[in-house]
Amino acid sequence: MNIVFSGPSGAGKGTLTQMFLKDNNFKKFTTCTTRKPREGEKDGFDYYFYDKETFIQKVNAGEMFNVKEYGANYYGSLEEDMDNIQTMKNVIFQITPDRAIQMKQKNSDTCTILIIPPTAETLINRRKDRSKERIQNDIQNLEVAKNFDYIIVNDNIEQAYENIKLCIGHFQKGGNCDFLVKDNIYLIENLINGLNVSVEEKGVEKVFNNEVAKKWDEKAEYVTYYGIKNPITEEVLLNARNDIKIADIGCGTGKILQKLDNKYLGCNLTGLDISSDMISVAQTRNFSGKNNITLVNSDFMEYDFKDYYDIIIFSYVLHHMDNPIAALKKAKEMLTENGKILFSVPGKKYLSEVFNDDKSIGRFSIEEMDDIVSSAGLYPLKSSRDRFMMSFNSYEMFLKYLQSIGTYQKIMGYSNQSWPTEFSNEILKRFDSASFITGEYLTYNCENLEKKLRRK
Repeated sequence: MNIVFSGPSGAGKGTLTQMFLKDNNFKKFTTCTTRKPREGEKDGFDYYFYDKETFIQKVNAGEMFNVKEYGANYYGSLEEDMDNIQTMKNVIFQITPDRAIQMKQKNSDTCTILIIPPTAETLINRRKDRSKERIQNDIQNLEVAKNFDYIIVNDNIEQAYENIKLCIGHFQKGGNCDFLVKDNIYLIENLINGLNVSVEEKGVEKVFNNEVAKKWDEKAEYVTYYGIKNPITEEVLLNARNDIKIADIGCGTGKILQKLDNKYLGCNLTGLDISSDMISVAQTRNFSGKNNITLVNSDFMEYDFKDYYDIIIFSYVLHHMDNPIAALKKAKEMLTENGKILFSVPGKKYLSEVFNDDKSIGRFSIEEMDDIVSSAGLYPLKSSRDRFMMSFNSYEMFLKYLQSIGTYQKIMGYSNQSWPTEFSNEILKRFDSASFITGEYLTYNCENLEKKLRRK
């Protein structure tokens, strides 16, 4: 007997699989992938993790079967006829719905169970990923899964496990079952609708839309600055040189890329931004032709970079990411031997006159950022805290400034909703009582700690 657990990443398949294997005489069939392990995943259990070169070598040698490409990564199995694998134990699979349906067509003794979260928002919050590509893949898979045998809503892991056992007992022996997909298909449709709404209404890419992109370089019209206001640009220009590779993550409209292009020669400059509107505006810039410029519209955590970089820049973008540590870890793996990561984030004093909640606008203390850098396996070659002051002619200009940098929308969880009246009135009261608004950035110049120690 084959049992298939399928569902979106973050639905709880891995945990339920482990619980089931512990209590039953089943063997888990492990497939292969070229994507990198996510947090908590184990090589040999969740997947066999291969780099692309090794994976392709196995394909060419006739050792890898059932190969498909999904999300810029390859998936496959080391067993050619995985639908009818011979073993003394029953087999449990974690595979995509389309592959599960193929298996059931070839082997009717296959029980397909779809595991889903109670809501789309629950799913997105569990895995901290709002990328459009990931959500659209979820929707496609859920449409296929409407042909599954059973559906389990994982709102409570212990209850979900008990419900799975009921489904399998029904499949083996017959009898009544409350989890038949044909009777509960509305649960899948509700989840699909919720995911569609999340794509349309939420996400950083929706915040930095066409209107914001067109005025990205004109933010100064809303504010008067006093002091250093852009330390990351200076740090980037000091560390760059001719004939190197640089990636600007969250490049916006390509302003830093243009400055690099004007100053250096023979560089490969890659700009990535999750907002297609930002990339569209960046493409209108007049670059010199002295450097190779590549502009990419993608989520950084999802994009499969093909190269290594001498400098990776996060210019005021880490605080908009759900997991800064994971982002820095990924960037660290993209560095050359002596490569550096340069970034700036808002410090504790950033907009402190009007906002008390650090988390709502993404402010960091020096101690917090030091811990993040250390947790990412980086060594800070240099760090600085730069403060400046801002004044605004009106509250309306202040709000436009916050909208232009994404702070207004971040407070609302990137939902593009208006602030509640009571909250806005409170912010107005604080704004009116402040003579100036403080700006503060923490800027870091880091390298891979492991490589630094190895060189010593």
